[in-house]
Amino acid sequence: MKKEELYKELKITLYFNIPFSLITYLATENLLISLIVFGITTFFILTFGILTNKWGYKRHCEIIESEGFKKLISIGFEIEKVNDYVGLNGIYRNYLFDVYYDWLTVSNNKNSKAIVLNIHFNPPFLNNKTDHIRLKKISEKYITSPWALFPKNYCYRWREGNIMMNNSIGLKNPNFEFITQKMDILIEILKRENLQPISKTKLMEIRKINNSAQVPEILVYFKKTSANS
Repeated sequence: MKKEELYKELKITLYFNIPFSLITYLATENLLISLIVFGITTFFILTFGILTNKWGYKRHCEIIESEGFKKLISIGFEIEKVNDYVGLNGIYRNYLFDVYYDWLTVSNNKNSKAIVLNIHFNPPFLNNKTDHIRLKKISEKYITSPWALFPKNYCYRWREGNIMMNNSIGLKNPNFEFITQKMDILIEILKRENLQPISKTKLMEIRKINNSAQVPEILVYFKKTSANS
């Protein structure tokens, strides 16, 4: 791990650990005990953060070799590598998808590990501009609340021309049926709202103009990281 990554993990550790150590000191009124607690907790939290990042990135790359991802490749999906990002890109039922594993994202059940399905579409237009009001109204119809009686194990993140569906997963990699079932849910939403597919050529043109538009929203896509070092 490079110095800048270690510094980042250390900042996160101190953010949580300093208040805890201060509470320990106030409770014990013993500086030595609070320093010992600070040292031990800093070590364990920092180690856990480093290992989580390393193992998470390792799975991000290796999930391409899982059966579910291999079957997507067999029906025409291609492996896409940008900086340290590794994912799949392809067409399913006429809609263009990015499929990848993110170990540090959000989902409905507080699990940060998810398979992300990023589906692209042509945004609705009004007066030659994207109709953001319509998109906002559509997105509000499909809110998946974590406070529901029976919360779903996925959530949506709507953007101007794409929806990211974060599907919580555990230690077992999802199979082809799981992935395509979730893809079907996304496609039915877009069809219901009359949001049409976009071609890969047009999507690439959009990304050339704005390299953060309609892309996988994962840190390793945007810059080199030392997670794999």
